[in-house]
Amino acid sequence: MKIMTVGKTEIYFNPGASRETGKILRKHIEPQTVLLVHSSGSWLKPLLDQVVNDLEEKGFKNIVFFTGISSNPHSAEAGEGIRLARENNAGIVIALGAGSYVDTAKYIASEAEADFYAAIPTTAGTASYLNEWSVLTDEHQVKQSMITRSPDIAILDPETLTSLPADLSLFTGMDCFSHGLEAYFTNPCPPVAAREALQGCRLVAENLEGVIQNGKDVDLRSKMFEADLLTGKAMSRAGLGILHSIANVISGFYPHYQHGFLCGLLIRDTVEYNKEALPNARLNKIMPLVDEVIDLFYAHYNEDQPVVVTKEDFIIDEKDLPRIVQSAVNNVNAETNPRPVTADIVEQIIRNNFYLQ
Repeated sequence: MKIMTVGKTEIYFNPGASRETGKILRKHIEPQTVLLVHSSGSWLKPLLDQVVNDLEEKGFKNIVFFTGISSNPHSAEAGEGIRLARENNAGIVIALGAGSYVDTAKYIASEAEADFYAAIPTTAGTASYLNEWSVLTDEHQVKQSMITRSPDIAILDPETLTSLPADLSLFTGMDCFSHGLEAYFTNPCPPVAAREALQGCRLVAENLEGVIQNGKDVDLRSKMFEADLLTGKAMSRAGLGILHSIANVISGFYPHYQHGFLCGLLIRDTVEYNKEALPNARLNKIMPLVDEVIDLFYAHYNEDQPVVVTKEDFIIDEKDLPRIVQSAVNNVNAETNPRPVTADIVEQIIRNNFYLQ
C-alpha cells in the first residue's frame, strides 16, 4: 500500500484499501461512535458492507448512518448531519461517497468538533479529500466556499471507482482536468504546481476514454486517482479561476447540473480568455492536452456513445443571469484567475455555452 502525506492528510492508496478501513483507523484512533456519511443506491451496498464489516471487526461497533446528500450539497443537509453527530456523541466522521459527501462531511466534522475525520472518495476528480474547503449551497441558492477542516486520512481505493457509469466517469474526469488547467494558468503558478498540473492533465487525456469505455479496469481507475492527486495538489498550491467561478455558481442555481459537466463545457472559453496571459513556452505544453480533452468531451454527445447530452442540459433562465454573473465575479476562485474576471466576460462565456430563455 502506498502511504503519503499531503498537507494535513495522510493518504492510503491501493486497490482494495477500503476493505481495510477499520485496520487503518486503529493506527490513528481508538474505537468510539462513528457517523458514516455515505452515498445511497444499490451500487454502493457491497462497498458499504465491506467497510462496515471491517469497522465492526476492528472494534468500531457503534455506527450511525447518514445519507441524503445531493450532488450539489445544501447547508440544510449538512445541518442534519451535525445534529446526528452531536446527538450520538460521534467522535469519528467517515465520508464514503463522491465529492459532495466528502465536502459535507468536512463541515459536519468541523462543526460537531469530531476527534477524527476520514474520507473514502468514490469518484476521482474533485480532490476534495486533499483540502479544508467545503462548498455548500446556502438558503439563497448561492454556493459558498468555507474553510472547515482537512480529512485526517483519505483512503483511495481504485476499486471503489469501478461502479461509476460512463457519464460520471466523463464528468469527474473533466473536473479533474479543469483543476490542473486552471492551476497551470494562474499567475504566478509555482513551478512545482505547474509540473503537477501538467502531469495530472496528461494522465486524464491518456486514460479518460479508457475508463469511459471500460470502467471495470482497475489499472485505468488507478491512473485517474493519480491524476486527481496531482491536479488536486496543484490546485491547492496555485488556486483556480474563472471556470470554477462560473461553474460553482451555476450549480447553486441549478442543482441538477452536474459540476463536472459544467467544467467540461467551460474549458474552451476559459482557455480562449486566459491564454494570452501565459507565456508561449508554457502554453504550448498544455494546449495539445486541452484540444484532446475538448474533442473527447464533445465526442460523447450523440446516441452512439455512452454519454448522451441534450439541449435541456444547457438551459439558463434569463432572469437568473444578473445574479449568476455578479456571484461569479465575487466568487473566491476569481481572485487567482490570470486575467480580471469582469461581469462582461462572465456573461459572454455563459451566453456562448448556454441557451438563455
